[in-house]
Amino acid sequence: MTEKKHTFCRVCEPSCALVAEVENDRLIKLVPDREHPVSRGFACHKGINFQAIHEDPDRLDTPLKRVNPKSEPAAFVEQSWDQTLADIASQLKSIQERFGTDAIAAYVGNPTAFNALGSQAMMSFFTQLGVRRLFNSGTQDCSNKFAGAEAVFGTSTLHPIPDLARTRYALIFGENPKVSHMSFVSMANPMGQLKQAKKNGATIKFINPRRIESATAATGEVLQIKPDTDLYLLAALLHEIDAQVGFDRDALAEHGKHVEGLRQFIAPYDADSVADITGIDAASIRQTALDFARAESACVHMSTGVNMGRQGTLCYWLLQMLSFVTGNLDVPGGNLYSLGFYPAAKAGAMRSLEPESIFFNSEHGELRTIRGALPGNLLPDLILKDSTPIKALIIIAGNPILSMGGEQRIREAFAQLDLIIVLDLVRNASGEYADYLLPCADMLERPDINICGLGMQAEPYVQYTDAVVQPKAQRKPEWWILGKLEQALGFHSLFDGSDNPDPFGRLNKMLGYAGLTLEELKAAPCHSVTLPEIPTGRFYRDWLQTEDKKVDCCPPLFAEAIEQAHKIFVELRAEPKDQLKLISLRTNYMQNSWYHNVSELKREHQLDNPLHISPQDALQRNLQEGQQVQVFNQWGRIAARIHIDDSLRQGTVAMTHGWGNQRTPGLRIASEYPGTNVNQLLPTGPGSFEKLSNQAHMTGIKVQVEAR
Repeated sequence: MTEKKHTFCRVCEPSCALVAEVENDRLIKLVPDREHPVSRGFACHKGINFQAIHEDPDRLDTPLKRVNPKSEPAAFVEQSWDQTLADIASQLKSIQERFGTDAIAAYVGNPTAFNALGSQAMMSFFTQLGVRRLFNSGTQDCSNKFAGAEAVFGTSTLHPIPDLARTRYALIFGENPKVSHMSFVSMANPMGQLKQAKKNGATIKFINPRRIESATAATGEVLQIKPDTDLYLLAALLHEIDAQVGFDRDALAEHGKHVEGLRQFIAPYDADSVADITGIDAASIRQTALDFARAESACVHMSTGVNMGRQGTLCYWLLQMLSFVTGNLDVPGGNLYSLGFYPAAKAGAMRSLEPESIFFNSEHGELRTIRGALPGNLLPDLILKDSTPIKALIIIAGNPILSMGGEQRIREAFAQLDLIIVLDLVRNASGEYADYLLPCADMLERPDINICGLGMQAEPYVQYTDAVVQPKAQRKPEWWILGKLEQALGFHSLFDGSDNPDPFGRLNKMLGYAGLTLEELKAAPCHSVTLPEIPTGRFYRDWLQTEDKKVDCCPPLFAEAIEQAHKIFVELRAEPKDQLKLISLRTNYMQNSWYHNVSELKREHQLDNPLHISPQDALQRNLQEGQQVQVFNQWGRIAARIHIDDSLRQGTVAMTHGWGNQRTPGLRIASEYPGTNVNQLLPTGPGSFEKLSNQAHMTGIKVQVEAR
């Protein structure tokens, strides 16, 4: 008999509700949950296609131990959990005794943000193990937002979301909702929301080097900007607003500080000055500024297309300033803080924002951590070029070899490590270097709550899901694996005194803030409880975490980055007119490592990742559709196939990341259609990341293209 179970997707922020049809503890089908009070039957292909990942024949099912050197193609044997945990604990202790605590490091991938129990287990495990060299995927796509929010609002977890339902003007930078379904906004059916906003009378403008799929007559238009110049457009918008309309005096007087510092920064960047740099004519810049400032309400949002540039933190700062100085922060139709079931804004509060308390000296320059993480781009250097090198690396749900810049250096570094432990669903490119592969339960095989959207939900709600099916074979959830490792190492563990611990204890206390319990969630329709609508009028009093309760309009911490921004502007003006800049291209057929092994996504024109180039740039270089080319710069050289793409503005080329599985035999579909790892063209090491945020420079990269 078929049983229907309510659950939700844990691939991106919307956490769309799903119904799993199950028969005899076997998943039959995943479908959108039409009964859900928030997602209302919407779910994208990511969630629906997760069934293929759940059923992937290449899934890890038992613990595997390496039996040959890392310099050779990997050979593994199966081993029991008890023996594997004992072996790992023994080797970790030995490495710490021989080389010290800092010899053990960890890399944490994106899926952990969507795993409530796994996230808290990692905090416990790394703290007790004494791991200080922590790296995560956030420094590849969003750490600038954490750094920016800390400096402006006093907390890394305060990110006002756009109120699209009531706005009359929306500016969206570097986001393509039709493909990515929004980031740092948990919103069901974002394209539907944009269309409804347009019907309500809103003007919507996307800022992007491409005419993105999200921009239609029913949503809005694109201002096609040159890659990596968003900072100067944002500065010009603020400059023109201040000069022609004026900043909101009441908002600044009551809630702002260091306003003159902001004005000093934007002073050189009027519309005429930045037009050539950004590729947007001065009249359009001025009109956009005036329309935004004079709109009845206006909101802003920005995503990875800007985050991953050289100056993502300054861009996020100016984005918040657009909202604040026009009086659109904490008002209907502007940008709002979504409370949800727990006040996350307070959890990320900073004790001090003084540079001397944030930065520290190292062998690789002056550094900082962002939410505990070091720059991912320094991982190879801390293995290969450090006086106290990393000897052991724990990788959880990540694939740094293909997701970070400098693949060859990472491979060289991984080959030198004494111990690599990988917790994942599959044996990916990074897993080929593992000494131990630990099979994890997937999102359908473990209970959870939708914690990732906390503080970012357009319609606040909380949902529980039980395991839809029991974990297959010997797969285990991350909290179980880490708890058992803690026990094997002699640390405090959930398993102390109990073989059946309750991992939801902390989360249940958090739910208590909203007057809820886990049992109430389990009993609710769709296991979901809707929460009060996003309140206004509390932002400055309750959620802003600066010591003086003022929005910092020009944080002193930014002084060095501001000076550098002026220099970069001069460099941009001196660039050759025919300079090509590489951006990352997201598609519906490639969603990070797991989905590369899904045969259903390998359509006729999606079997590799060609270099997209504008017709004008192709003509100038005498390049034809399908032609093989070399793409190169000082960091690397790759081969690619040309695809002429009239959605790109001239001077921009684009490739999809996540490909490059020529040496990944553990993923048979991925290795059959390996594509090219475009990240080989990205900078790595000291100077390759934004100092303010540790964010790697991953878009707007200078490249050259030549026929092979």
